[in-house]
Amino acid sequence: MMNRRVKMRRYFAVLGLSTLLLTGAPAHAEEAVLKGAMFIKSDKSLFRSVFNQFVERVNETGKGLVRIDPVLGPEAIPSREMPNALTEGVIDIAGLPPAYYRGIILEADALQLASVPPAEQRKNGAIDYLQTRYNAAGWQFLAQYGYGLQFHLFLDEPIETLADLKDFPLRTTPTYRHFFDALGARQVETSRGELYTAMERGVVNGYANAMSEVAPAGWDEVTKYRVDPGFYHAVVTITVNKERWDALSDEQKAVLSSAAEAVEMEMAPAMVAADQAEGQKMVDKGMTVITLSKDDAANLQDMALSAYWSLLEGENADSIGKLRPLLSE
Repeated sequence: MMNRRVKMRRYFAVLGLSTLLLTGAPAHAEEAVLKGAMFIKSDKSLFRSVFNQFVERVNETGKGLVRIDPVLGPEAIPSREMPNALTEGVIDIAGLPPAYYRGIILEADALQLASVPPAEQRKNGAIDYLQTRYNAAGWQFLAQYGYGLQFHLFLDEPIETLADLKDFPLRTTPTYRHFFDALGARQVETSRGELYTAMERGVVNGYANAMSEVAPAGWDEVTKYRVDPGFYHAVVTITVNKERWDALSDEQKAVLSSAAEAVEMEMAPAMVAADQAEGQKMVDKGMTVITLSKDDAANLQDMALSAYWSLLEGENADSIGKLRPLLSE
């Protein structure tokens, strides 16, 4: 771990020197330059697009005060290592799904289970409580997006009922593992980059993801069916290293907070609409939608929520017990 951290710090030292040589002069002493990272590389991804818009908003409104540069992707720091990089101060700000850092801030993983929208979470104390958990871990919560944008099952073989998913080979991740256990599916671990080949070769016959993530990855070419309804919220958070946050002036913090508000109030709703449009495009190109019966639809969503709440409560019943009522209607 120490060797990895040293390598990361050396990388950024070289990067900073390169920037200085290119510009010919250091940035103004009062301007804070934050090193950023985003877990998805492709600019075709809606999740990356919203983060890019956030960065652009900060850099435009914070000229001379604060800017985010560079924004690294998983080609520079593997996505699963970004949380530790943020904790160590190797990066200053990051766009990450809570599932990627549940080992650091367990409570954040409950955001994808919320039935209360982000604006209400800020009013009812949910975000205030979460902020205490983020701060305890050395992070500062800024914003979330993806609420209302759900995951769906995507298959290359048809099903008629939920029971047909028993022993069905699905690509799994920590986000879905306990839900897939409840379904009785046969779970196969494979990386995001290997999913196309795994589907093509029949290693797996399905996976779960947001509708807008399928075509950019090329998975629509090996996918025939989408199962409705969806489940969970595909939440991504924007967070800052707490030590770096505390070192910013009130004016610099205000720039970041204003851009974060724009994410939740403006960019996130547009993202949900774009996700729906991407889903329709795939249907127009021949993907078939399997709509579960009313009972199966309710069971799917109940199983998904129950499995994950039980997991979280099993790990910290006291803290999740305080948070769950604030995130549930």
